[in-house]
Amino acid sequence: MKLEEIHHVKVTPEMTLDQLVQEMKTGAGFGAKHLARATEIFMDMVQDKDCTIFFTVAGAMIPGGMKQVLIDFLELGVVDVLIVTGATLTHDLIEAFGYKHFHGSAIADDEALSKEGLNRIYNVLLPNEAYEMLEDNIQAILSQSSKSEFLCSEFLADFGKSLPDKPSILKVAADRDIPIFCPAIADSVLGFQLWMYSQSNPLKVDILGDQKRIIDIAYESKKKGALIVGGGTPKHYVALAMQVTSKGLDYAIQITTDRPEPGGVSGASLQEAISWKKVDARAEHVDVMCDATIALPIMLGAISSRMESKSRKNKVFPVYK
Repeated sequence: MKLEEIHHVKVTPEMTLDQLVQEMKTGAGFGAKHLARATEIFMDMVQDKDCTIFFTVAGAMIPGGMKQVLIDFLELGVVDVLIVTGATLTHDLIEAFGYKHFHGSAIADDEALSKEGLNRIYNVLLPNEAYEMLEDNIQAILSQSSKSEFLCSEFLADFGKSLPDKPSILKVAADRDIPIFCPAIADSVLGFQLWMYSQSNPLKVDILGDQKRIIDIAYESKKKGALIVGGGTPKHYVALAMQVTSKGLDYAIQITTDRPEPGGVSGASLQEAISWKKVDARAEHVDVMCDATIALPIMLGAISSRMESKSRKNKVFPVYK
């Protein structure tokens, strides 16, 4: 075995995030080296013109301050398909309509917070009135739609284009024709609002129809890569599409803090996914055990630097009924 010396990370005041990641590649072991490898694999996806890039997001990324990071990934042109939880879209809409998340504390009197109308997400707070405002705005936009039947991804594109001109993941994706899949939209405040509207108005949002669309995208793509943040339903949605088409991911990056021992999908390693044919046996892949609010901004900084001399056009996928 040829041994490669660890040179030790050197941090300087003027270094860029890309330079820091390069230091991690040659100077660090453990998780830092995995993060450097993840950045390399992502750039390999970007440079592979045959590769469709899936970006899956679970977890409280918007309350965690990652909204602009996610938007920047979309605006870089390095994401072809976005798969998210309903909670991600809910919190994105809350901010798109003018409300904010606030710093709090993980050590709190939660009964007192409840009496003050504050909801706690670990060390972040969100006022109840944000949800009241969210209901008013969602219902108003729904009432203006000229259609009543949609694929879920089609509905999200239509809804995104109706949003105010403020930073929003949903709006940026819609404007750039990046399809958004939300397979568990019912398990969110946004999904609940759609159900409420449908009780007195004609509205049909077809989630099962999106299954055909995601499978068609997987089947028709010559190569596939995925940046998987946080596991959950979004991770399995893209993994299942690979499995049923018998064409596993050619590139895969997973950023998670979950462990594999309990057997859940969120902590399952990408190596394990090879046995299910969700990841190809020859794929470039890496598991990054890290809080995504730490890993994603660092990766974005490095990728942005490397993208300055490169261009990439998003793929456009038809909507099937």
